[in-house]
Amino acid sequence: MLEALALAIVAALAGTTAHAQQPDSEATPARRAAASLIQPGDRIVLRVWRELAFNDTITIDQDGRAVLPRLGVLSLATQPVGSLPDTLRARYAEFLRNPSIDVTVLRRIGVLGEVRAPNLYWVDVTMTLPDMIAKAGGVTEIGNPNDVKLLRGDREIKVRAWERARTLASDLISGDEIIVGRTSWLSRNMLSVVSAIGVLASITFTLFRI
Repeated sequence: MLEALALAIVAALAGTTAHAQQPDSEATPARRAAASLIQPGDRIVLRVWRELAFNDTITIDQDGRAVLPRLGVLSLATQPVGSLPDTLRARYAEFLRNPSIDVTVLRRIGVLGEVRAPNLYWVDVTMTLPDMIAKAGGVTEIGNPNDVKLLRGDREIKVRAWERARTLASDLISGDEIIVGRTSWLSRNMLSVVSAIGVLASITFTLFRI
């Protein structure tokens, strides 16, 4: 009976691990549809060489608009991230001769749960998902690397094999949260459980022999 109990516990642990590795049906390429575009909540870091008055950090409002130095209000909701530098360079050419412009688009991504430094981070759109978890200090000792989810509003998307994921911050949107889950109590204490079962089996065997 004790052996059966031990096997049941191991089977339960195996079932928990298998469930954690099961992919979420919503983790599909569809979620990447608009990720390459400027999104509300994004932050633009603008640097214009030798023109300090033009330097600024601007947050895209909920209508996809940004107020840029000298240019005023621009609607950037449908602007691809990759073409933004050329767009701004052309606009600033109306005021500056051969403007040298550096533009960085940042996304506000939460990295929470069982990481060493959970927080909301502004990350470059070229960072990968593993980079973002590393930025948060990596997975803790009790974190479950097989239980990483992406929360977007009321949606929960399972992230599979995140250590090898090539998912970029540009695939996400500002406000997304990456959640690292915790390993089960049983998996963290398996050695203690097995040891306790062994002790119990020994005591029971001794009692039956008396």
